[in-house]
Parts: sequence; C-alpha cells; structure tokens
Amino acid sequence: MNRIAVDIGGTFTDCFLVWGGERVHSKALTTHGNLAFGFNQALEIACAKLNVDREAVLAEVDSVRYATTLGTNALIERKGPQVGLLITHGFESTVPISRGRGYGDGLTQAEKLDLTRAHRPEPLVPIPLIAGIRQRIDYLGNVIADIDEEHLRGQIRDLIERGAEAIVVSTVNGTANASHEYRTREIIREEYPTDILGSIPVICASDVSGRRGEYVRTTSAIIDAFLHTIMYHAMSELQSNLRLSGYRKPMVLVHNSGGMAHLNSTDALQTVHSGPVAGIHAAEALERRSNLGNIVATDMGGTSFDIGIVVEGGVKHYDFNPVIDRWLVTIPMVHLNTLGAGGGSIARFDPISNTVAIGPDSAGSDPGPACFNRGGRHPTVTDADLLLGYLDETNYAGGSIKLNPRRAKSAFADLCETLDMELIDVAKLVKRRADGNMAVGIVSELGAKGYNTSDFTMLAYGGNGPMHCCGIAAAAKINRVLVPPFSSVFSAFGAGGMTQLHIHESAYLTPAYNSSTRTILE
Repeated sequence: MNRIAVDIGGTFTDCFLVWGGERVHSKALTTHGNLAFGFNQALEIACAKLNVDREAVLAEVDSVRYATTLGTNALIERKGPQVGLLITHGFESTVPISRGRGYGDGLTQAEKLDLTRAHRPEPLVPIPLIAGIRQRIDYLGNVIADIDEEHLRGQIRDLIERGAEAIVVSTVNGTANASHEYRTREIIREEYPTDILGSIPVICASDVSGRRGEYVRTTSAIIDAFLHTIMYHAMSELQSNLRLSGYRKPMVLVHNSGGMAHLNSTDALQTVHSGPVAGIHAAEALERRSNLGNIVATDMGGTSFDIGIVVEGGVKHYDFNPVIDRWLVTIPMVHLNTLGAGGGSIARFDPISNTVAIGPDSAGSDPGPACFNRGGRHPTVTDADLLLGYLDETNYAGGSIKLNPRRAKSAFADLCETLDMELIDVAKLVKRRADGNMAVGIVSELGAKGYNTSDFTMLAYGGNGPMHCCGIAAAAKINRVLVPPFSSVFSAFGAGGMTQLHIHESAYLTPAYNSSTRTILE
C-alpha cells in the first residue's frame, strides 16, 4: 500500500507518506494564496527522507487524501462570495429571524454566561439579497401553485444586479418534492448559461440535505454556497498540481461525517472541520486496537484546539444538527468542539481581569509567531514555549524553520512592562493561562455529556499538543496522558486510514397511531 495523506491546517500543512512499507511524515507552512505550494513543500520533505522522487511517488500511490480547515477558516474570517437566496414567497424572513436559540448557537462558554449581551451572527446572506419565489408545494409534495416563471426571472436578474455571486434555492417542503427547486436552477442556467462569463454557482437546498426543517436546511445550503467557490478554486489548484506532477487517480477529500469521497462527490459543507475529524478517526482506531477505554482526543495545532470524545469500545460521538461557527445545520457530523487556542494564539493584557488573556486571535502562518522571523510582532503561545525552553530553535518543524529567540523576547516587551513582571515569569503565565483555557474546554465538554474527566485518557496530538498535555491534564484532573506515534501529524495519519462513506438522507412522514382505537390519526 502506497498512500499520501495531507492535513492542511491554518498554520501548517502536514504530510503522511506510506511508501514501500515505510512511513514518514513532514510539515511545511500552509500557503494560503495557493495551497499547492505548501503541499509540494511538505511532500518534497517527506520524499527526501526516503530518497525517492516526488513525481515517481505520485505516479505510483493508490490515493492522495486531503483533510483541511480551509472552509472553517473562511467562515471565521467571512471571506467568501456574496450569496443570494431564492425562497418560497412569504418565507423571506425565515433566515434573518433565525430561531429563538439563534442567539446562543456557537457562543463560547464565557459568552453563554451573559446572553443579554449576545448578538446574532453577521448574516451570510444580507436581506437585500433575499427574494421570494411565487410557488407552493404542500407537505405531501403536491403542487399547490406552479412557479410564476416571468416573476422569477425578474427576481434572478435583480439578485445578480445587487451583487449576488452564488445563489441558493430553497422551497418550503422541498424535501417532499424538489421539482420547483430544480426548475428554478434550470431558469437561472437559461438566464446565465454555464458556457458564458456570467455563469454563477447554484445550490439547491434539497441536494445539500434531505431532512425537513426549512431554516436549518436553508442555512446548510447557504454555508455550502458560501464555501463552494473557495473550495472549488483551492481544490482545483491542488488537483491541477497533482495532474502536472504525474498523479492520475481521483483526488479524495475527508468528510466531517467520518469518511471520505471523491472531489466530484463532495459538497463544500462536508469539508468543514474535516482535519480534526480525521484525528478523531485515528483516535477511534487506536482505542479499538489497544483497549484504552474512554479517550478525550485533543488536537492542539497552530490556530485552534479541537476536542473529540471516543468512548470505550471505539465509538465516537455524532451531532445530527451540529452548529458550524454560529449557524445550526442539518448534516450528520462527528462531534467536536473547537477553541481558539493554538500555538499561534496571541497573548494580550486584559484590563478587566488585570492579567493575560489568550486568543482567540491567531498569528497563523503568515506572519506567524514573532519567533518565526516573518514579521510577526505579537507575543504568542509558541513564543512563550520557545522562551521557556520547550522548543529547539534549530530543529523546529524538522529543521525547516529556524526560530529567533530575540524576536520572541522583543514581542513580550510591552506585556512585561504592563504586568511589571520578568520575561520568564510572563512566559510561564502565558503557558499556564493557555493550558487552563484548554482544560476548561475539556471539563465543559465532558461534563456536558455527563462524563467525569478522571474516567478518560487524554490523547495529545497536533504540533503543540505533546508540549502542553501535562499542564492541561493537571488542570483538568485527567490522570492518564498518551502521546501517540506520529503525534505532530496525527490528523494526516488518520486521513490515511479512512474509508469511503456516502450518506444519503430522505424525509418520510410516519402517521401517528392510536393504540386504543387501533386507528391511524389523520
């Protein structure tokens, strides 16, 4: 078995290569402008360890698997196209109004403690880009009113003139009968054919989710449309890069459902959090082989800290209505909780608590922590780790990055002055605060599901996980910590062991039955 698995994170691109019975791994900085550059660099490093040619490897491997946080980061940064929404007339306010719980979806633990200050998330579809379709289908799928096509064509042109770069089509009861959604898509194609410059992506909500519930189905489709163009261009660049390098087999993407599928069978929404999910899959496989009992899988990378749960017997938790960023969606997804705490998390003075606060802002890979010597000026967790001696300045990321302690000291100067503390003491405080934040996340996550932290083994992986695991475990009162093989690229390792998985959902109506009268209630 020859295989390449890649995890493209917010800071690093991890590569895990299986070749001729040998296993090697490598890291390179993620190149956000063109992901192919970071992939090429990581693969070159891995191939050099085996003294083989990159083109020869790509020509012989059985698959190249990608897991990525690209979609997650795009949502956080709100970097995506203007999305327009065509929805059944009379339901134009469904998405802006959201639901009562919309204020609380996706809030941090601290924000949930003060819901009076909570705000709805910034909409991915502004109200001027929402238009109604004159049509109606009942809950059984019967057409009550046909589409007013002349009116619809006008609505489509209006959306485009207002700046819509992608369109979502969602009709009430579309899961019972999607014909009106598909006809609307055909009309958009007639107005803006795919073979001319004016062609735009069109996402039908019934294709994204087969479950009932207009709000969650529509928000799912909106997120898919928001990420579609970004993922399409990024994955196309990667695929072109593979083809030019001699790879001829299909490109495979990891899904947040816990499986994988070919690129042309993947919705953009299914790639959100796929990197951390690959790590949880590896944790599940490890438990099944080793009888470790309950595992809390923790992935501390450069940008985030991801928490997953694998209970005894190797069973991971699922969410069937997960929250992605601040929106409730309706796809089955491996359960995980993401905190803004990674090696690149920026440390700053918090005047309210009169001490150091960590994240959620991150230095990312460009410019990165100050010690990366790439222009970063803010003190980060990685800078603190370097100053405390946890990192080898000459052998970081396998020697591919030389760290600069002087830059790290300079970045901490203002914080030291504000706190009136010595440099080493501030670095210790930053590490302790970061470890404490992550421990609180673990305790909250396990407690919310009725578990006790002392009943779990902490599996620590990711580029920064093994450095911080003991401090986190002590704060969370976890008694056993395990650092697995290939811990720094564990999610890429997990992607290498996944199998193809396709989930198809359909909505069915089940009549209520009165057992006393033995009749079906209409």
